[in-house]
Amino acid sequence: MHTGVMATGMQDVDVEDSTFQLILDQLEELAVTVVEEIRERPGVALAIVAGLVGAILGARLASRRRAPAPARAVRRKAQGVGDAAELAGLGLRLLRNPIVRGLVIAAIERQLRRRVPG
Repeated sequence: MHTGVMATGMQDVDVEDSTFQLILDQLEELAVTVVEEIRERPGVALAIVAGLVGAILGARLASRRRAPAPARAVRRKAQGVGDAAELAGLGLRLLRNPIVRGLVIAAIERQLRRRVPG
């Protein structure tokens, strides 16, 4: 009876070893297949790598939880409106200059001539 238990234990070890060897053989075959495909079609391999890198970067960017505080967003928008108003004032001051005004009118006329058949 003691030999039966020992024989069963030996069979378990043999099964585990053969299963492990089978997994290693399959992984080796997979690696060889991947290397052969990369050699035959490097563009496809590059596209797959680019897709993986894009997916990883996209996942990292999507996982960031950085929403601007409401006060900060309002301050940015107000600053943007202020900058636009300042720029508009500068534009009006430039248009007072007859040379600048002539250049702007000539540029508008050129654009209109290109778009309107005449």
